[in-house]
Amino acid sequence: MDNINSNTDNGTTKESTLRMPERHHRRPKERGKFFLLRNILNIIFIIGAIVGMLVYFFQNEGAGTVIVLGAMAFKMCECVIRLVK
Repeated sequence: MDNINSNTDNGTTKESTLRMPERHHRRPKERGKFFLLRNILNIIFIIGAIVGMLVYFFQNEGAGTVIVLGAMAFKMCECVIRLVK
């Protein structure tokens, strides 16, 4: 937003602009070449973690643990791709 204030002092006009500060912590929205692969790996991780928790709580603790650990492997792959970019 820009607000322009005009002040008249001795026949001269002074203009000052007040602007919102720029946000430096936001990066431009760039998807990168691995964006789709990272999203697929994240989806696999989320589904695997949910299935693993359901198996862990309702069926077999050992099998549920193995499923969650397998899902975590997909998440680790996604993190490596994110760091390497």
